[in-house]
Formats: sequence, C-alpha cells, structure tokens
Amino acid sequence: MPKTKRKFFLCMPICWLTLFRKENEERISAQDKKREKLLIDLSRQNEQLNEYAHVVSHDLKAPLINIHTLITWFINDHKDTSDEMDIQPLHLALFNVEKMDNLIKGVLDYSTVDRLESENHEIDFNLMLAEVIQTLLVPKHITITIQDNLPSLYGNAWRFKQIFQNLIQNAIKYSHKDNGLIEIGCIEKTDAFEFFVKDNGIGIKSDYFDKIFKVFTKLESTSASSGIGLSIVKRIVNYYNGSIWLESQEGLGTTFYFTLLKSKTLAI
Repeated sequence: MPKTKRKFFLCMPICWLTLFRKENEERISAQDKKREKLLIDLSRQNEQLNEYAHVVSHDLKAPLINIHTLITWFINDHKDTSDEMDIQPLHLALFNVEKMDNLIKGVLDYSTVDRLESENHEIDFNLMLAEVIQTLLVPKHITITIQDNLPSLYGNAWRFKQIFQNLIQNAIKYSHKDNGLIEIGCIEKTDAFEFFVKDNGIGIKSDYFDKIFKVFTKLESTSASSGIGLSIVKRIVNYYNGSIWLESQEGLGTTFYFTLLKSKTLAI
C-alpha cells in the first residue's frame, strides 16, 4: 500500500474521534445554555410568584380587617339590647374571618420559607425559644419546660422560630388535661442535633402520622386553624436537610422529633 493511503487510513480514527469530541462539546454547551436559561426563567417566575403572594395577601387581608372591625363595633354597640341568639351569627362570622386570616398568613409563610432575604447567622436557641414563648398565649393550666444549655446553630431566626412556634401551638391546642405539660429539648448526635417537643395531650392516631404534614390537613375542623402549620415545619426542616417524625399514643400525648445539622450546609 502506498504511504499516502496508509497515512490516510491511520488518520481516520483520530479525525473521527476529534469530530465526535467536538460535536459532544457543542451538544454539552447547548445543554448548559438551555439549563442556564431554564434556571433564569424559574428564578424570575419564583420572584413573580413571591411578589404575587404578598400582593394577594395584602389585598385579601385589608377587607378582612374591615369586616372584623365592623362586626366587632356592631356587637359592642348592641350587646346590651340584643340577646345571645341574635349575636351568635356575628360571632360565627368573626370566627370565619379569623380562620380566613390564619389561612392567608399560613399560605404566605409556606410560600416564602425558601425565599427569605434576611441574613443567616448564629442563633442561640435558649434566647430564641424564650422569645417564642413570650409571643404565645399559654393557658394557665399548661406548663412549658425547656432544657438548659440548648445549642446555637447557624441559620435564619424566622425559620427556627416558625418550627417551635407551630409545634408548641399545636401542643397547646390539643391539650385536654387539667395539668398540661410541654417539654422541649434536644439530644446531640454525631452530625446533628435531635430536637423534640413533647406533650401529654390527646395524641394522634398512627393513620395520621404522614397525613398531618400535608398542606391544609387538620385533625378536626372546628377551630380557626389553617392546617398549614405542620407543613411549614416540615418544609423548613427539609430546607435545612433535616428529618422530622413523631411518636404518639391516643390519650397519652405526642412527641415531635426533628433534626438540624451542625454544619452550615443548606439545601439548594
């Protein structure tokens, strides 16, 4: 075989590999551009949805406040001249206004869990929990005990407060004993802290263990609760790459457990 032909055949695999590599690089580059454009579009849509949620929340809350104010004024002005049967429908209206207000707030909180703009920093859980308790309406028959020397973790104060606020409010809501007890504490693990909120309330059926973390799920429909609280808790815990679960016995109480990593690594 002539040398020129031999050289041509020897070059064919190399040329083919070069061409294949070039086509592959172009394909990867095109995919990267599409992915980048998709991420930009998703970011823009998330920002628009966030703004929309705030606008809708404000626009819905304003008339609710007006309705609540007007009904309250009417009840106060006519409480001496009207009997309870006449006023009862107005109290029912106030109940539903409160329920709607809680629902709007819950949806807004749920939608903004992963879009907070405030900076993360080291949070002292002892001080943070003291602030949470001060903001809650705790009935006199309920005692809340908090473990000493809780850890400090890196994160967002609002998110951490939402976890404990919703779990404690849940424990208060379902306390049926004359002496209600709520215990808060944590156990240090190798790479995380395992927190718990324990109560001696009515307990939860095992059939509901998974359902209660879903949005709008409530154990009963007679309260003004939005049914979003535990969904917010789960979403925040997931945001910090943690886990949440519960143990419960009907009539004896419920304990919610959740983990928060020691590192500063957040979900993306």
